Amino acid sequence: MTHQRRLREVTFTLAYERGVDPVADVLHEHPTLQASKISVTLGPMSAVQLVRLTGPPEAADRLQTVLEDREFRPRPIGIEPCRATNTVYPLECTPRRRLCCVYVDELDDCPSIDSAIAAASGTGTICECNAHAGREQWRVLLRSDECVGDLFDLVEETCTAGIDVELGHIGEATTWHGDDFVGSDLTGTQQQAIAEAAARGYYERPREVTIGELAAELDVPESTLSYRLRMAESQLVKRYLERHAELEDAPLA
Repeated sequence: MTHQRRLREVTFTLAYERGVDPVADVLHEHPTLQASKISVTLGPMSAVQLVRLTGPPEAADRLQTVLEDREFRPRPIGIEPCRATNTVYPLECTPRRRLCCVYVDELDDCPSIDSAIAAASGTGTICECNAHAGREQWRVLLRSDECVGDLFDLVEETCTAGIDVELGHIGEATTWHGDDFVGSDLTGTQQQAIAEAAARGYYERPREVTIGELAAELDVPESTLSYRLRMAESQLVKRYLERHAELEDAPLA
């Protein structure tokens, strides 16, 4: 008999100071650049990951180079590299978007968030990590809350000076964002427009930049930028409402 149960989710954020980590430094320098990862732990020393980079082409090139220098291994905390046997399969490569599948095996006991999660939660754990502007937002899906204390302890012990840990929440996992990861309804110009607008404070209250100032900075006509933002916002609102309707229609466990 199959028993349907809800996964539990744990969230936390890491804030990197400049000069602590090469990947975080690139993200600090390019606030519209984003690095995302979905990882499934296959064992204490192995995992499969989907890694996505999105942002301005030159910035994405630079971040990809940094990751390739590490052969897409888990990011260590400290100067010693993680050692593992990695196989990288490129899935998509456009000027503003890179997507690859990475198989990690024989990972050594290096100080990394991936190793801390694997040690605390074991096989089958699913992780999401979204990083930009020197901050990483982690979401870990677990089958129970039993290992949460050990997980938080290991994460805090792993992080060294210059990396602040902000604990998020523990609760029931009710949504999945994988469709955003592997696909998007936004065009490249729409993604760029909304990312640049967010990075420059267009969506802050009060606004830190006007549509005219933003258009001048990006060297595009104001009408063009306004149209791209409206189209991007429309797609995002539709997607949110569709998800909200799905959650309301979903049967209770």
